[in-house]
Amino acid sequence: MRITADIAIIGGGIAGLSLAAAIGGRASVVVIEAEPELFHHTSSRSAQQMQPTYGPAPVRALTAASIPMVEARADAAGRRIYVDRPLLWLHYDPAPERFQHLLATVPGLTAIGADEAVRLLPALHRAPLVDAAVDLSAVEVDVPVLLGWYGDDAVAAGTRIVAGSRVARAERVGGSWRLTAGDEVVEAPLVVDAAGAWVDAVAGLFGVRPRGLVPKRRTVAVAPAARPVDPRWPMAADVADRFYFRPRGEAVLASALEDVVSEPEDARPLPEVVATVLERVDAVTDLGLGAPITTWTGLRTLSPDTVPVVGFDDEVPGFFWLAGQGGYGIQTSAALAQVAAGLLLGADHGLDGLADVPAQLTPSRF
Repeated sequence: MRITADIAIIGGGIAGLSLAAAIGGRASVVVIEAEPELFHHTSSRSAQQMQPTYGPAPVRALTAASIPMVEARADAAGRRIYVDRPLLWLHYDPAPERFQHLLATVPGLTAIGADEAVRLLPALHRAPLVDAAVDLSAVEVDVPVLLGWYGDDAVAAGTRIVAGSRVARAERVGGSWRLTAGDEVVEAPLVVDAAGAWVDAVAGLFGVRPRGLVPKRRTVAVAPAARPVDPRWPMAADVADRFYFRPRGEAVLASALEDVVSEPEDARPLPEVVATVLERVDAVTDLGLGAPITTWTGLRTLSPDTVPVVGFDDEVPGFFWLAGQGGYGIQTSAALAQVAAGLLLGADHGLDGLADVPAQLTPSRF
C-alpha cells in the first residue's frame, strides 16, 4: 500500500507521538513504528518523574515549560495527572565543591542541610549524609495516562499510525522521500528520525552522517521494604549519581544509575545490576529492601553533550532529527514536541523562556 503525507515520523515512542500531537493537524502526518505496539521501548520504562532541577540547562528549561503544559491537558480532561514529589539532592562527599557547584548552577534548589533531609525522609541514615538540597517543584506524573493522551491527540488530529513495520529503505524521489516499511511504501517531503536507540542506524538509511548518539542502559527495580514506607515521602537522588529512589505505593522504586553503552535492543535487567541497586539504597537507608517485585531496563540515548538533538540536518534535505532525549523524554516531552513542531513547520513555538533552546539543540553542533 502507498501512503502519502506531509511528514513521516519514524518512531512510535513518546517523541514521535508527542510531536504528531503538537503538529495538531497543521500538516498530514504518518507515524511508522517497527514494533507491533506504540511506546514499546524506553517510553514505557520510566521513573515517572518531572524534575526541573534534573539534567543539563536546556533540559531543565524544557521541563519547566512542560509541567504546566501537561497540567493544562489534565485540567481539560478533568483529571489529576501529578502527585507532588519533591526531589531531595543528597550529598555524601566531605569535599563541598560538587554540592556547591550544583547549588550555584541549578536554579530552583534550596539548601536544607542533612538534618532537614532526614526529617523529610526518615528512612535515611543520618551519619554519612553531609548536606542536602530540595527541589519543591518536582512532581510524579502518571506516565501511562500521558502516553495515552499523546496517542489519542495525534490520532484525533488525523495522524495515521503504521505499526509493526520497520523502515528498511529510503530513497529521495524528486522533492520527497520514499520509504519502504514492510508492505507499506510511504512518501513524504519531510522525515523525522525519532527512532530512539536506533536513531543513528535510521539516519544511515538516508545517507545522513551519524551524530554520535549512544544508547546506554538504565535499570530500575521496585522492591518491598522491611520498614513502613510513607507514599508521601520525597524522591532522593545522590549528587554523585550513584542512586535514586522514591516510594511507589508501599514499595520502593530505585536505580543505581548505571551508564553502560549498549547496542540498540529490547534491553533486559541483569541480575548483578539489580543487586547493586538494592545494595546502594540499603547502604544509605534503613529500608532493608527485599527481592524485587518487578524490574526493567531502558536505553537512554545520549548525544556527546547529553543535550537532545532536534532540527533539520544541515547536509541532507528533508531530514529532521528528534533524538538524544537521554532519559529526559518524559519530563521534556510537551515542550520539546512544541519546539520541534515549530521548527518543522517554520512557526513560532509560542513558549516563554525557550528563546535560546532551539539553537542549543541544533544537529549542526556535532
